[in-house]
Amino acid sequence: MRKIKNITVIGLGLIGGSLAMALKSLEEDFIIAGYDIEGETMNIAKYRNIIDNMTLDYKEAVIDADLIVIATPISKIVDVINSIKDHLKNGVIITDVGSAKEKIVKKVNSLLPENAFFIGGHPMAGSENEGILSARSDLFKNAFYILTPTENTISEHLLALHNIFTKIGARVIPISPGEHDENVALISHLPHILSTTLVELVDDRQKELKNLLRLCAGGFRDMTRIAASNTKMWLDITLENREELIKSIDLYVDYLNNFKKGLSEDNADYIEKHYIKAQKARINLPKYVEKDISKLYELKIAIPDRSGVLSDITLAISSKGINIEDISIFHSTEFSDGGILKLLVMGDGDSQAAKEAIEAAGFDIKVKKVLGE
Repeated sequence: MRKIKNITVIGLGLIGGSLAMALKSLEEDFIIAGYDIEGETMNIAKYRNIIDNMTLDYKEAVIDADLIVIATPISKIVDVINSIKDHLKNGVIITDVGSAKEKIVKKVNSLLPENAFFIGGHPMAGSENEGILSARSDLFKNAFYILTPTENTISEHLLALHNIFTKIGARVIPISPGEHDENVALISHLPHILSTTLVELVDDRQKELKNLLRLCAGGFRDMTRIAASNTKMWLDITLENREELIKSIDLYVDYLNNFKKGLSEDNADYIEKHYIKAQKARINLPKYVEKDISKLYELKIAIPDRSGVLSDITLAISSKGINIEDISIFHSTEFSDGGILKLLVMGDGDSQAAKEAIEAAGFDIKVKKVLGE
């Protein structure tokens, strides 16, 4: 497996600081360097032992790095790449934490030299608090951490990132950049727009309904909590993923119009079914459950030695909504032109679905229960 020792985190806010802290908490020989445009932020990070080394500029920050994590606002990621691209170590892996992926992945890959390798990342974790003072080592525990490989991604690099982020407690999910943007538009970006728009509506109406804001109770406060989030960050996110967000808004308007039509027609049956369907879906949202090793299944796959093979397999599995609990590659004397990929998934249903997806992608696979019967 690819050996990573020197890690640089560029941007030491809540996410970057927490990631550096989480990496330092591991029993590994990582050396964590940090860079931030705010000198005081770097001083705090060094004082809190979040990073080992402060760096004065981009060149010093990246010149010896085996792994670079760009944890800046999403609108600054390409600017950072332009600033570091001429100072990179041969074979360096670069990732980011931006919450929109397709445009960034294409742009970054067009800018990087051939000896540098980018895999987009998006940790689905956060806090209402901001900045280095709010950083914590357990921020990513049980959180989904999305990686967005492409058909050109080198398997060894994807494996290295998958293992590192799994070690800090995250549940790593590889999906394509386009699928990522379509998903987060619906489950993350659209809810923010709904929240801010509702607050704007109520704020405008309270000029006529004088007691409106005083009567705001739990439901309104729960739904609009995220409207108080960082406005600059959300402006960047909204514009970066605007095409998928517009599609999501159009879909939501269609659903609202259907509900409005049912209400206009006094269609109690439609309204009741709507509430029941939504209630069941909300109750059945996936919950994190501690791993039960007795339910783990091992998938053993013969893989050729070519670029993108790990991406092909992990994307095939993730497209079925299956989480990979662990991943490793072994070289085998049985396969002179490749090796063995071993994956762990949870549950008999997921193991069989993963087997079917992998076979459909053209790979041979064997499945067995980790603890046997």
